[in-house]
Amino acid sequence: MDIAILAFDNCTALGPIGPLEILHKTNPIYSELKPDKGSNPFFDLKLVGVKKKKVISTNGLPIHCEETIDSLKHSDLVIIPALDDDILGNLAINQPVIPWLKAMYEAGAELASICTGSFMLAETGLLDGKMATTHWTAVETFKERYPAVNLKPQNIIVDEGRICMCGGATAFLNLMIYLVEKFCGKDVAIMASKIFLIDINKNSQDTYSIFSVQKNHSDQEILAAQGYIESNLHRRVSVEEVAKASAISKRNFVRRFKKATGNTPVEYIQRVKVEQVKKALEFGRDSIEILVREIGYEDIDSFRKVFKKITGVSPLEYRKKYQLVPN
Repeated sequence: MDIAILAFDNCTALGPIGPLEILHKTNPIYSELKPDKGSNPFFDLKLVGVKKKKVISTNGLPIHCEETIDSLKHSDLVIIPALDDDILGNLAINQPVIPWLKAMYEAGAELASICTGSFMLAETGLLDGKMATTHWTAVETFKERYPAVNLKPQNIIVDEGRICMCGGATAFLNLMIYLVEKFCGKDVAIMASKIFLIDINKNSQDTYSIFSVQKNHSDQEILAAQGYIESNLHRRVSVEEVAKASAISKRNFVRRFKKATGNTPVEYIQRVKVEQVKKALEFGRDSIEILVREIGYEDIDSFRKVFKKITGVSPLEYRKKYQLVPN
């Protein structure tokens, strides 16, 4: 499988080098677990520069590339590193990458971005009408620049078929394991995750950490309300109850909650409950009916619809994909 890992001036050095190392060291794992597939490395990896073969990363580290975007016309997968702090400035400097990415995609390549590399994907227009993620510090800039993209900043990984993204610089670890599973199989991904000490399901297992973006505000009453919701997962909690506990009128509470978190209180309650069920599906064997009742839902079908709306899959499909405890 041909993989092109982009490197450009002012990218983070970790963006190109990290994926290169993980995928390079996954090759012998693949050969060991799948000897019937032949002895050739599964991943054929190339570092690709924008206009030159030697680029300088944001920390001054020179990165030597085998090819440039002018010479490389085919790849099965293109990996895009983060743009680092001056996102829009670096985006402008590296504009030649945009038409090249679009051309590679139209020629059949899959695309994957790390952290703020998602800006490059969005710049191509390929994300319009699709979900995306990016680093939480860049959320507002991303939303303003790409209103046609359905940004999901709480997600560590977003998969839109032939386009994948991860939300933070070191989240490339999770993205690489995700891609290893996608292309090499779960057995290879599990072994690679053990060797590299990478949590194979970090993109879904943390119950509340994905809500860090929603807590990046200074409204103390709303922060307390979020804590109240998360502390009462075992029962049905209404917006009226949370507003009352916060000593705020319902109308004002809803307005402030949406302004602070980006979600309505109802959406937030649903998402917290979905995250709780996701974790239980990954680590336990209890039936979906039991799990749903444990979070205060009586209407199982209603929760299934909410779960699929938020995750894109049914609870059963989620369990099959991510369960860590064997049946």
